Amino acid sequence: MDRIIRFLKRDDVDMYLTLAFLIVLIYLMRGFATVILLTVIFAFLAVKVSRWLNVKTHLPYWIAAIVVYVVIIWVLIGALSYAAPTLITQLKVIPDMLTKAVTNHPVWNENIDKWVDQAIHSSELIQNGKTLLVTGIKEAGHIGTGFTHVLMAVFLSFIFTLTRGRMMSFGRQFLTSRFSKFFHNVYFLGRKFVLILGKIIETQLIICTINTVLMTIGFVIIGMPSIMVLSIIVFILGLVPVAGVLLSMIPLTLLAFASGGLVRVAEIIVLVIIIHAFESYFLHPRLMADRTDLPVFATFITLIIMESLLGAWGLIVGIPIVAFFLDILGVQDSEHPKRINSK
Repeated sequence: MDRIIRFLKRDDVDMYLTLAFLIVLIYLMRGFATVILLTVIFAFLAVKVSRWLNVKTHLPYWIAAIVVYVVIIWVLIGALSYAAPTLITQLKVIPDMLTKAVTNHPVWNENIDKWVDQAIHSSELIQNGKTLLVTGIKEAGHIGTGFTHVLMAVFLSFIFTLTRGRMMSFGRQFLTSRFSKFFHNVYFLGRKFVLILGKIIETQLIICTINTVLMTIGFVIIGMPSIMVLSIIVFILGLVPVAGVLLSMIPLTLLAFASGGLVRVAEIIVLVIIIHAFESYFLHPRLMADRTDLPVFATFITLIIMESLLGAWGLIVGIPIVAFFLDILGVQDSEHPKRINSK
């Protein structure tokens, strides 16, 4: 019994028990995982930019934080207000394009009544249509929920960024409490994970910027209209892991069809496939490997496994989780990585 007690009092065992407790707690709070992660990401970036602005301009920190959020919101509103009218104008052309497409193809015009009649009397098609409709309604609800989560995370991150000093003072009180050892472990683990996650978020912004530049060049080559609008759409949706590519395909293909028909749609699809393949198989693993000191192969395998386990969020938190556990196990030091040159 004494041996067990001595074993449990070891610092490393105490650290692992704290980690296990945090994992169970995070699992129980998985319904709030999106809000928590977004709040951490937004707060990390906002604090970093606010501190940089504070140093460069000598503005008080709280004024710098307000300036950062005002500028970001102003840029987003300006981008959307600029892109929305052009997007609506382009989308208005689509019904006329569809009418012309049906009229100019005799095969479609002759058989469309027959296809509609078969569709009406097809029970399988009706059932699939119901399933598709229900799925669409659920996904629309998810989009609304996701938008709500983003707004909540922005608000919470703003409050944290603005009152960061007070929050830090409040947090230090736990380090001197009756359970100071436990909270020291929590602080150590939390700080390490946030620093690793911050590196990954910065890398994701770099990847998104490179993708936007490459897509813009592709738009120019293809001859797409409203290139600035399309670039804004690609950049904003590119911040969404995995799903951003699929979401960007909707406005891109619609605008391509409205401006150049099916040929331009095919060109857009090929362009997106090429850029996405470049990102997935080269850019993402290479940059992630540089930031986390993981080999490219290990990074790539991590992305595949974590995406299948955690979905879209796996591409964001997957590599930080692996780097975090490698650090805790003593395999790597995330704050002071050491390169091993293989010959």
